[in-house]
Amino acid sequence: MSIKFTAKNTKLTGALKGFAEKQLQSIEKISGDIIDAEIIVNEEKLDYKVEITLKTKLNSYHIEDKDPILKQALRSSLGTLKAQAKKNKEKMKKEKKRQGKSSVFQKFMGGREEHETPEAGGDSPQVTIVDNCSRKPLTVEEAAFFLNESGENAYMFVNVETNKMSVLFYNKQNNLSLIEAV
Repeated sequence: MSIKFTAKNTKLTGALKGFAEKQLQSIEKISGDIIDAEIIVNEEKLDYKVEITLKTKLNSYHIEDKDPILKQALRSSLGTLKAQAKKNKEKMKKEKKRQGKSSVFQKFMGGREEHETPEAGGDSPQVTIVDNCSRKPLTVEEAAFFLNESGENAYMFVNVETNKMSVLFYNKQNNLSLIEAV
């Protein structure tokens, strides 16, 4: 698990970093392996703003919180993140009961769920629905990193430079290609 700490207009102590790392480890037990985590702390007038972005194999989370006390803002953000991770885990348990073990096994192993298209003759192609996207605007380089980390063929994100929805994917020559919405 790699955690990137960023402090703007304030200083982030080692004790707070240790607290955040410990909390993220407990969240990792709930949500599965954490691929990437970023914690941004910013002092704004009388409040501290904490932003946490977390990417796991199956989910991405983005939490923001403000509080006059830095540790309380961090604690609140991490608590919200933990609650969301628990909620997603419960959803997956309900999905497992509803659909049976085989489709949930595919979700846990690949982060995807396969649906067959209606048969119109012989062999029909399978459509795979994958939740491999970012809610946070990213640069093309960051999206390429997340694409490589995910092991998928495509990654959807909002391009921070153009502010348009974009898809980064591997083409037939196994090179990266980019599609942007008009």
